[in-house]
Amino acid sequence: MGNCMIAFPNRADTSVLSNGVWLAALPLQNLQSRVIGKVARSANTQAASTRLDIDLGRSTKTQVLALRNHNLSQSASARVTASATPAFTSLDYDSGWRDVWPVVYPFGALEWEDDNWWSGKYTKEEREGYITEWSLVLPKAKVSRYWRIEIRDLDNPSGFVEFGRLFIGPAWQPVLNMSYGASIQWETKTVVQEARSGAEYFDVRPPYRVEKFVLSWLKQDEAFTRAFEMQRQAGVHGELFFVHDPDDTVHALRRRFMGRLRTLNAIEYPYFATNSNAFEIKELL
Repeated sequence: MGNCMIAFPNRADTSVLSNGVWLAALPLQNLQSRVIGKVARSANTQAASTRLDIDLGRSTKTQVLALRNHNLSQSASARVTASATPAFTSLDYDSGWRDVWPVVYPFGALEWEDDNWWSGKYTKEEREGYITEWSLVLPKAKVSRYWRIEIRDLDNPSGFVEFGRLFIGPAWQPVLNMSYGASIQWETKTVVQEARSGAEYFDVRPPYRVEKFVLSWLKQDEAFTRAFEMQRQAGVHGELFFVHDPDDTVHALRRRFMGRLRTLNAIEYPYFATNSNAFEIKELL
Protein backbone atom coordinates (compact mmCIF):
# COMPACT_ATOMS: atom_id res chain seq x y z
CA MET A 1 0.00 0.00 0.00
CA GLY A 2 1.33 3.42 -0.97
CA ASN A 3 0.91 6.58 1.06
CA CYS A 4 -1.99 8.81 0.04
CA MET A 5 -1.37 11.73 -2.32
CA ILE A 6 -2.87 15.19 -2.73
CA ALA A 7 -2.18 16.81 -6.09
CA PHE A 8 -2.24 20.62 -6.12
CA PRO A 9 -2.36 23.05 -7.86
CA ASN A 10 -4.18 22.30 -11.10
CA ARG A 11 -2.08 23.94 -13.83
CA ALA A 12 -4.58 23.26 -16.62
CA ASP A 13 -5.97 26.79 -16.64
CA THR A 14 -2.58 28.47 -17.15
CA SER A 15 -1.49 26.03 -19.87
CA VAL A 16 -1.83 26.24 -23.64
CA LEU A 17 -3.83 23.36 -25.11
CA SER A 18 -3.46 22.23 -28.73
CA ASN A 19 -3.35 19.32 -31.21
CA GLY A 20 -6.13 16.96 -32.28
CA VAL A 21 -9.26 17.96 -34.20
CA TRP A 22 -11.98 19.41 -31.99
CA LEU A 23 -15.33 20.96 -32.83
CA ALA A 24 -15.28 24.74 -33.09
CA ALA A 25 -18.34 24.93 -30.84
CA LEU A 26 -16.75 22.55 -28.27
CA PRO A 27 -13.02 23.38 -28.33
CA LEU A 28 -10.14 22.19 -26.18
CA GLN A 29 -10.33 25.39 -24.15
CA ASN A 30 -13.52 24.04 -22.54
CA LEU A 31 -11.22 21.76 -20.53
CA GLN A 32 -10.08 24.92 -18.74
CA SER A 33 -13.55 25.54 -17.33
CA ARG A 34 -14.56 24.10 -13.97
CA VAL A 35 -18.06 23.44 -15.36
CA ILE A 36 -17.59 19.78 -16.29
CA GLY A 37 -20.70 19.80 -18.48
CA LYS A 38 -18.89 22.23 -20.80
CA VAL A 39 -17.03 19.59 -22.79
CA ALA A 40 -14.39 19.49 -25.50
CA ARG A 41 -15.51 17.14 -28.29
CA SER A 42 -13.43 15.63 -31.09
CA ALA A 43 -14.55 15.73 -34.70
CA ASN A 44 -14.24 11.94 -34.98
CA THR A 45 -12.54 8.98 -33.29
CA GLN A 46 -9.39 8.89 -35.42
CA ALA A 47 -6.16 8.86 -33.42
CA ALA A 48 -4.97 12.11 -34.99
CA SER A 49 -8.18 13.81 -33.80
CA THR A 50 -8.24 12.55 -30.21
CA ARG A 51 -4.89 13.76 -28.91
CA LEU A 52 -4.18 16.68 -26.63
CA ASP A 53 -0.93 18.60 -26.15
CA ILE A 54 -0.35 20.62 -22.97
CA ASP A 55 2.24 23.39 -22.80
CA LEU A 56 2.79 24.29 -19.16
CA GLY A 57 4.77 27.39 -20.14
CA ARG A 58 7.90 26.22 -18.34
CA SER A 59 9.52 23.02 -17.17
CA THR A 60 7.91 22.12 -13.87
CA LYS A 61 7.04 19.07 -11.79
CA THR A 62 4.02 16.97 -12.77
CA GLN A 63 2.83 13.76 -11.16
CA VAL A 64 -0.93 13.53 -11.70
CA LEU A 65 -3.03 13.93 -14.84
CA ALA A 66 -6.78 13.37 -15.11
CA LEU A 67 -9.69 13.84 -17.51
CA ARG A 68 -13.16 14.16 -15.97
CA ASN A 69 -16.61 13.56 -17.39
CA HIS A 70 -15.49 11.60 -20.44
CA ASN A 71 -17.44 9.35 -22.76
CA LEU A 72 -14.67 6.84 -23.44
CA SER A 73 -15.88 3.35 -24.24
CA GLN A 74 -15.13 0.06 -22.50
CA SER A 75 -12.31 -0.71 -24.93
CA ALA A 76 -10.63 2.72 -24.86
CA SER A 77 -6.98 3.15 -23.93
CA ALA A 78 -4.83 6.19 -23.22
CA ARG A 79 -1.15 7.07 -23.35
CA VAL A 80 0.72 9.98 -21.76
CA THR A 81 4.11 11.25 -22.88
CA ALA A 82 6.27 14.18 -21.81
CA SER A 83 9.02 16.04 -23.61
CA ALA A 84 11.29 19.04 -23.41
CA THR A 85 10.38 19.92 -27.02
CA PRO A 86 6.94 20.80 -28.49
CA ALA A 87 7.49 18.32 -31.34
CA PHE A 88 8.03 15.46 -28.88
CA THR A 89 11.16 14.42 -30.78
CA SER A 90 12.56 12.95 -27.55
CA LEU A 91 10.60 11.77 -24.55
CA ASP A 92 11.15 12.39 -20.86
CA TYR A 93 8.32 10.01 -19.96
CA ASP A 94 6.11 7.44 -21.67
CA SER A 95 3.29 5.71 -19.78
CA GLY A 96 2.60 3.23 -22.57
CA TRP A 97 -0.97 2.41 -23.56
CA ARG A 98 -3.26 1.77 -20.59
CA ASP A 99 -6.89 0.74 -20.30
CA VAL A 100 -9.18 3.65 -19.49
CA TRP A 101 -11.57 1.25 -17.76
CA PRO A 102 -9.41 -1.14 -15.73
CA VAL A 103 -10.49 -4.18 -13.72
CA VAL A 104 -12.54 -3.05 -10.70
CA TYR A 105 -13.80 -6.42 -9.46
CA PRO A 106 -11.06 -8.73 -8.16
CA PHE A 107 -11.35 -12.44 -8.89
CA GLY A 108 -14.09 -14.01 -6.81
CA ALA A 109 -16.08 -10.81 -6.31
CA LEU A 110 -18.49 -11.61 -9.14
CA GLU A 111 -20.78 -14.56 -9.83
CA TRP A 112 -20.43 -16.72 -12.94
CA GLU A 113 -23.74 -15.37 -14.25
CA ASP A 114 -22.63 -11.72 -14.10
CA ASP A 115 -22.17 -10.06 -17.48
CA ASN A 116 -18.72 -8.82 -16.53
CA TRP A 117 -17.43 -12.02 -14.94
CA TRP A 118 -14.70 -12.38 -17.56
CA SER A 119 -13.63 -8.75 -17.78
CA GLY A 120 -13.96 -7.69 -14.15
CA LYS A 121 -14.75 -4.19 -15.43
CA TYR A 122 -17.77 -1.95 -14.95
CA THR A 123 -20.64 -2.78 -17.28
CA LYS A 124 -22.31 -0.06 -19.34
CA GLU A 125 -25.26 -0.16 -16.92
CA GLU A 126 -22.97 0.29 -13.90
CA ARG A 127 -21.30 3.29 -15.54
CA GLU A 128 -24.62 5.13 -15.92
CA GLY A 129 -24.78 8.15 -13.63
CA TYR A 130 -21.09 7.88 -12.76
CA ILE A 131 -18.94 11.00 -13.14
CA THR A 132 -16.39 9.30 -15.33
CA GLU A 133 -12.77 10.01 -14.55
CA TRP A 134 -9.57 8.73 -16.08
CA SER A 135 -6.36 9.45 -14.19
CA LEU A 136 -2.67 8.68 -14.32
CA VAL A 137 -0.38 8.85 -11.28
CA LEU A 138 3.31 8.79 -12.11
CA PRO A 139 5.59 6.78 -9.78
CA LYS A 140 7.78 9.87 -9.43
CA ALA A 141 7.26 13.48 -10.44
CA LYS A 142 8.67 14.42 -13.86
CA VAL A 143 10.00 17.84 -14.73
CA SER A 144 8.86 18.67 -18.27
CA ARG A 145 7.18 21.53 -20.09
CA TYR A 146 5.25 19.63 -22.74
CA TRP A 147 2.77 16.81 -22.12
CA ARG A 148 0.65 14.82 -24.55
CA ILE A 149 -2.43 12.69 -23.88
CA GLU A 150 -3.40 10.30 -26.68
CA ILE A 151 -6.71 8.45 -26.76
CA ARG A 152 -7.33 5.27 -28.72
CA ASP A 153 -11.09 4.69 -28.98
CA LEU A 154 -11.85 4.05 -32.65
CA ASP A 155 -15.04 2.09 -31.93
CA ASN A 156 -16.63 4.62 -29.60
CA PRO A 157 -20.37 4.30 -30.42
CA SER A 158 -20.83 8.08 -30.15
CA GLY A 159 -18.49 8.65 -33.09
CA PHE A 160 -16.38 11.08 -31.02
CA VAL A 161 -14.64 11.44 -27.67
CA GLU A 162 -15.29 14.21 -25.19
CA PHE A 163 -14.02 15.43 -21.83
CA GLY A 164 -15.26 18.00 -19.33
CA ARG A 165 -12.19 18.95 -17.30
CA LEU A 166 -8.42 18.53 -17.33
CA PHE A 167 -6.21 18.21 -14.26
CA ILE A 168 -2.41 18.35 -14.42
CA GLY A 169 -0.17 19.14 -11.49
CA PRO A 170 2.38 18.13 -8.87
CA ALA A 171 1.51 16.06 -5.81
CA TRP A 172 2.35 15.85 -2.15
CA GLN A 173 2.79 12.37 -0.71
CA PRO A 174 3.31 12.56 3.07
CA VAL A 175 6.30 10.77 4.53
CA LEU A 176 4.00 8.81 6.87
CA ASN A 177 0.58 7.69 5.71
CA MET A 178 -2.84 8.64 7.07
CA SER A 179 -3.77 7.21 10.47
CA TYR A 180 -6.16 4.30 10.94
CA GLY A 181 -9.75 5.47 11.12
CA ALA A 182 -9.72 7.20 7.73
CA SER A 183 -13.02 6.92 5.84
CA ILE A 184 -14.57 7.40 2.44
CA GLN A 185 -18.30 7.69 1.87
CA TRP A 186 -21.00 8.78 -0.54
CA GLU A 187 -23.03 11.83 0.39
CA THR A 188 -26.03 13.30 -1.41
CA LYS A 189 -28.17 16.43 -1.32
CA THR A 190 -31.24 14.50 -2.55
CA VAL A 191 -34.33 16.07 -0.99
CA VAL A 192 -36.92 13.68 0.50
CA GLN A 193 -40.48 14.93 1.00
CA GLU A 194 -43.11 12.82 2.70
CA ALA A 195 -46.81 13.15 1.87
CA ARG A 196 -49.49 12.91 4.58
CA SER A 197 -50.15 9.39 3.37
CA GLY A 198 -46.55 8.42 4.09
CA ALA A 199 -45.58 8.21 0.41
CA GLU A 200 -42.15 9.68 -0.26
CA TYR A 201 -41.10 11.89 -3.17
CA PHE A 202 -37.52 12.59 -4.15
CA ASP A 203 -35.73 15.51 -5.75
CA VAL A 204 -32.74 13.44 -6.84
CA ARG A 205 -29.29 15.05 -6.75
CA PRO A 206 -26.08 13.27 -7.78
CA PRO A 207 -24.08 11.70 -4.95
CA TYR A 208 -20.49 12.70 -4.32
CA ARG A 209 -17.57 11.20 -2.44
CA VAL A 210 -16.08 12.56 0.78
CA GLU A 211 -12.76 11.35 2.21
CA LYS A 212 -11.83 12.07 5.83
CA PHE A 213 -8.44 11.29 7.31
CA VAL A 214 -5.76 12.56 9.66
CA LEU A 215 -2.04 12.86 9.08
CA SER A 216 -0.95 12.33 12.67
CA TRP A 217 2.82 12.14 12.34
CA LEU A 218 3.95 15.22 10.44
CA LYS A 219 7.34 16.72 11.17
CA GLN A 220 7.22 20.48 11.56
CA ASP A 221 8.84 21.25 8.20
CA GLU A 222 6.43 18.98 6.32
CA ALA A 223 3.41 20.28 8.21
CA PHE A 224 4.12 23.90 7.39
CA THR A 225 5.71 23.72 3.93
CA ARG A 226 3.05 21.28 2.69
CA ALA A 227 -0.23 21.18 4.65
CA PHE A 228 -0.20 24.75 5.94
CA GLU A 229 0.80 26.28 2.59
CA MET A 230 -1.69 24.16 0.64
CA GLN A 231 -4.52 25.32 2.88
CA ARG A 232 -3.49 28.94 2.37
CA GLN A 233 -3.40 28.64 -1.41
CA ALA A 234 -6.32 26.28 -1.98
CA GLY A 235 -8.76 27.57 0.60
CA VAL A 236 -12.06 25.75 0.35
CA HIS A 237 -12.43 26.55 -3.35
CA GLY A 238 -9.23 25.39 -5.05
CA GLU A 239 -9.20 22.17 -7.07
CA LEU A 240 -7.06 19.28 -5.96
CA PHE A 241 -6.85 15.62 -6.88
CA PHE A 242 -6.94 13.04 -4.13
CA VAL A 243 -5.38 9.57 -4.43
CA HIS A 244 -6.12 7.20 -1.56
CA ASP A 245 -3.48 4.65 -2.55
CA PRO A 246 -1.34 5.11 -5.70
CA ASP A 247 -0.43 1.40 -5.65
CA ASP A 248 -4.07 0.30 -5.79
CA THR A 249 -5.23 -0.58 -9.30
CA VAL A 250 -8.50 -2.41 -8.57
CA HIS A 251 -10.19 0.32 -6.55
CA ALA A 252 -8.47 3.32 -8.12
CA LEU A 253 -11.65 4.44 -9.90
CA ARG A 254 -13.47 4.40 -6.57
CA ARG A 255 -10.85 6.07 -4.40
CA ARG A 256 -9.38 8.75 -6.66
CA PHE A 257 -11.26 11.94 -7.42
CA MET A 258 -11.01 15.65 -8.05
CA GLY A 259 -12.19 17.62 -5.06
CA ARG A 260 -11.65 20.51 -2.69
CA LEU A 261 -10.92 21.00 0.98
CA ARG A 262 -14.30 21.19 2.68
CA THR A 263 -12.78 22.69 5.84
CA LEU A 264 -9.45 24.25 6.81
CA ASN A 265 -8.35 22.42 9.93
CA ALA A 266 -5.74 23.54 12.43
CA ILE A 267 -2.17 22.29 12.46
CA GLU A 268 -2.04 20.65 15.89
CA TYR A 269 0.83 19.79 18.25
CA PRO A 270 -0.16 16.50 19.92
CA TYR A 271 3.40 15.37 20.80
CA PHE A 272 6.89 16.75 21.05
CA ALA A 273 8.32 17.71 17.62
CA THR A 274 5.20 16.28 15.94
CA ASN A 275 2.29 17.93 14.18
CA SER A 276 -1.02 16.56 12.97
CA ASN A 277 -3.59 17.82 10.47
CA ALA A 278 -7.09 16.52 9.71
CA PHE A 279 -8.45 16.58 6.17
CA GLU A 280 -11.95 16.46 4.73
CA ILE A 281 -11.98 16.36 0.93
CA LYS A 282 -15.27 16.69 -0.97
CA GLU A 283 -15.61 15.56 -4.57
CA LEU A 284 -16.35 18.31 -7.09
CA LEU A 285 -19.34 17.78 -9.38
